[in-house]
Amino acid sequence: MKNIIIGLSGSQCDFDSTEFMKEYVNNHYTDSIEKIGGVPIILPLTENRGVVEKYTGLIDALILTGGDDINPQLFHEESLPEVQVPHLKRDTFDMLLIESALKKNIPILGICRGMQILNVYFGGSLYQDLRYHKDAALKHLQGMNNPDIPVHKVKTLKGSFLGKLFPEDLWVNSFHHQCIKDLGENFVVTARSTDNIIEAVEYIDEDHFILGVQWHPEMMYSYGSEDMKKLFQDFYEQVKIKKLIKERYKISQR
Repeated sequence: MKNIIIGLSGSQCDFDSTEFMKEYVNNHYTDSIEKIGGVPIILPLTENRGVVEKYTGLIDALILTGGDDINPQLFHEESLPEVQVPHLKRDTFDMLLIESALKKNIPILGICRGMQILNVYFGGSLYQDLRYHKDAALKHLQGMNNPDIPVHKVKTLKGSFLGKLFPEDLWVNSFHHQCIKDLGENFVVTARSTDNIIEAVEYIDEDHFILGVQWHPEMMYSYGSEDMKKLFQDFYEQVKIKKLIKERYKISQR
């Protein structure tokens, strides 16, 4: 089997206040993929559907990375005071990536914003700030010092992909002020924090492998977390299985 190529949804930022935008992802993502034996490639932001189709023709799996708040208009709401100015191009890009990856049966891992945009794509909605969630009580937006240090626990759903990996309570880090409100179609909630915030969702069947987590496993794994190593390794194994099935199908069609 050839190398497993995992695409990372990029974003744009003017880091040094010049007129030049930079394409980027945090290095924890690429580091985590390399550690499990995969080949990471950054997918530069575009609104060109044809280019996105080319991207998904190159990759075996897609990781939707973290980033800015999602435009509330995508789930039919007006912006509340706590919402950041949305990155409209990033929203369009991620939506196009999801659409194209689904058509090609490419496994998807959504991290933080990545999980949220998946939920919105499938018709769900978000709490625009945790203060609007009646149960929110824990620290869900830790500072960037020591980003690998976990701050709260999550409890996984028995029998789910995550539940099989982590049958006991799992400690995670946290960098979000928004969370899932109405669940998108086909998703199952497979982890919650002890204050009832949705921390993971899954849509897994014969034709789909879609996993979303609200925390940042790539930060924890990059700093040596054995739990997050297990998560990335098992995701990688699922990607290998999907790739093998596709290769055997192509051979059978010759």
